[in-house]
Amino acid sequence: MKLKNTNGAQPARPKAKMSLDNFYEKELPLLADVVTFCNNLPMSLYADTTVVKSPEVVFRGSLLSQNRLVAEEYLLNFKRSEADLGVVIGTNNYSLPMAVGAVANRDLEESEENLLSLPAPRNERAPIGPLIRSRRSVRSYSGKPVTMQDLSTLLSHCAGVTGRLHLDNPPENTVLGNTTHVDLRAAVSGGGLYPVDLYLIAVNVEQLAAGPYRYLSKHHALKPLGSSVPELRRLAQFVDIQVERSAFLICYLYNFFENSRKYGESGTGFAFIESGAIAAHVHLMCTALGLGSCDVGGFAKQKFERIFGADGLSKHMIHLTVVGQTGE
Repeated sequence: MKLKNTNGAQPARPKAKMSLDNFYEKELPLLADVVTFCNNLPMSLYADTTVVKSPEVVFRGSLLSQNRLVAEEYLLNFKRSEADLGVVIGTNNYSLPMAVGAVANRDLEESEENLLSLPAPRNERAPIGPLIRSRRSVRSYSGKPVTMQDLSTLLSHCAGVTGRLHLDNPPENTVLGNTTHVDLRAAVSGGGLYPVDLYLIAVNVEQLAAGPYRYLSKHHALKPLGSSVPELRRLAQFVDIQVERSAFLICYLYNFFENSRKYGESGTGFAFIESGAIAAHVHLMCTALGLGSCDVGGFAKQKFERIFGADGLSKHMIHLTVVGQTGE
C-alpha cells in the first residue's frame, strides 16, 4: 500500500513486527546510543590535555574545562545588552558626510589597470520556484569549460551592481565629483557596505587563463593577480568533489574593518550572512545555467589568502564554492 504525502509532509514511518530477542539484539544498541548522544552531557577530565582538540572533546569538557570554542565567546559578545549604545553610535556616525562620501566612492579602490572586461550578462528569466526545488550540491564535473558568458552572468547575478540608492544630502566636493548615489549589489549586505569581495581561481574557463582573479563589481571585470596556485587538492578537503575537473573556484574574502567599524562585533555576523546570501545566488544561478556547484567548509584559509594577497588580519577568506559543468 502506498502512503499518501499531503502538503509536502513526510509520510508516516511504516510499522514493523519483530521478536523481542531480535529487538534487543539488532535495534536496541543503536537506539540507546542515539538517545544517549542526544540527551547526555558526557564529561571528560582530559579536555585540556588532549593533543587534538576536536569539537567533541571541547563539548565533553564544557562543564569542567577552560578550553572553549571561539564561536561560543563570539556569540556571548554578539549582543551584550540592549543598553549597549556602541552599535547605535557607530551606525549614526555613518550618516555623516565623510562616511557617506567614503562609501559612495568605494569604486576608487578598484584599480582600472589590466582589467579583463566580462561580456554583458544574460538576463535570466528562469522561474524561481523550480530553481529552488531542483537545486542540489554537485560534486562530479565533466571537465568541459564554462563559457565567459556564463561566468559573467553568474557573477553579475550574485555580486554585481544591480541598482543605485540615491542620496538625500550628497556631499559636495570637486575632487570626488558629483557623488549622488551608492551602488547596490545583487545580494543583501548590512548597511549596504558590501565587505565581502569575490575572488576566483580559474581552472577551465573559455578564453580565460588558469589562475587567480579578483572580481570588480563596479567595472564588471576581472583583475588578474598573477600569483601562482598550488595543486588544487592541497587547498581544501575536497574529498569526493572533482575539483580538478571543475571550471572555477569562487572565494569569499571579508574586509573586516569595512563593516566592523560601523557594527562592532556584529559586523562579522553580518559578513557571514552576506556570504551565505551570495552563495545562495551562486547555487540558484548555477542551476539556471545548467552548471553544478558545491560549497566547501574545510579549506586551507592561509594558503588561499597568500594566493590573493590578503593579510589574514584585515582581510579574511571565509567561504569557498566550486563550480563546473555537470558530469556525464
